[in-house]
Amino acid sequence: MRAALRSRAIRTFAITQFLLEVQFWFPVWLIYLLDLGFPLTTAVLADGVFRIVSVVCEFPLGVVADLIGRRRTYLALAGGTVLTFAAITQIRSGTVLFGAWVLWGVLWALASGAASTYLYELCAAEPDLSPAKAFGLVRAVGNVSVLLSLLAAGYLYEVDPRLPFAVTAAMGGVAFLLALTLPEIRESRVVSTFSSVVADIRWAAADARVRRAVWLGALLLFFGWSPRILFQPLALELDLTPRVTGWMYAAFAAASVLGGLVAGYVDARRRRVAVTTAFVLVFATLVATSQAQWLGPFLFLPVMGLGYALGTTVLEVFTNEVAPRAVRAMVFGLTACLGGAGIAVARPALGVLADNRSTPFAFGVWAGVGLVLVGLAVPAIRRMPRTHRPAPTQRNRQLAAELGMRVNASTDQRREN
Repeated sequence: MRAALRSRAIRTFAITQFLLEVQFWFPVWLIYLLDLGFPLTTAVLADGVFRIVSVVCEFPLGVVADLIGRRRTYLALAGGTVLTFAAITQIRSGTVLFGAWVLWGVLWALASGAASTYLYELCAAEPDLSPAKAFGLVRAVGNVSVLLSLLAAGYLYEVDPRLPFAVTAAMGGVAFLLALTLPEIRESRVVSTFSSVVADIRWAAADARVRRAVWLGALLLFFGWSPRILFQPLALELDLTPRVTGWMYAAFAAASVLGGLVAGYVDARRRRVAVTTAFVLVFATLVATSQAQWLGPFLFLPVMGLGYALGTTVLEVFTNEVAPRAVRAMVFGLTACLGGAGIAVARPALGVLADNRSTPFAFGVWAGVGLVLVGLAVPAIRRMPRTHRPAPTQRNRQLAAELGMRVNASTDQRREN
């Protein structure tokens, strides 16, 4: 990863991601709304609106991101962070609450693939730079940001309930200024017509590697993200104090840092093993937590975080490699849309199970679902290529089409003769 650190663009990008990945809001957003006087039902409805908006916007915003380019999308992400979290600090009514949460859902959808596609193309601009190591570095830096912000969130909230959101907005502003110094990616072409967008989508859909990347990414997102709704109920059932609960989340984030670093050393030959390991670790920790919940917070859940970070980082690199450049963000949007649709159903269902039965029971049920998901993932994992073969450029596709036309013409002429 030293080569990645030697690159000024990658160093700047990593710092910018550190600022954008903070999650001061995560442990306190529900408490914040309740302290403002909103009933729990309103808060839950706002979260449901957020989920619906994010899922609906994933695919179209992916198309938009491909149209406007990587750097502009990334700047929009940073600017949107400032606007969204500044709006949250000004919530005084239900209208502003739902407006802020809709804006947050749009921002969440825009974030899908924005950093990943930009980082990959920054790496492509430096031939000696390994994308896997750059992704591992940036993922680790992002998880360090999550870790530190989770630890600090409670202390900031005690000073002023609006402070976690205000600090997030301020850091987004600094990220925007840093992003202005990042290099512009020279696009091979600009998509300007609907027909060209359709042609690129059809080309990507015809590529089996792209379909596998989307399938595996959506499955792992659905499988690994959904059970996070059970972390808080698990802490409550074990009578953990808020401070200990914070350390539980910190342990999960610390393990995710390790997962990102490990992913940096996974080349194309080891991808099958890495992705398989990710699914197996998530599945095993679900089973283990359902049987020995008292070991969950500081043993099983961190192992889940390590496996999830390892798998998602490896699949991000793989998806960037196989997706055509012109629709790369759209492919990530599709992946997030498919996984997010499942999450929107699974998370409330798991919450209800934990409330009506028990958290270990909910973990066990999701492990049963996970057995099916792992079975669905295995065929795609087995067909992942062991060598790195980038997606064809538009020029290569044109040459291939012309060659195909010439071959067909030559065949027809021989038949006539």
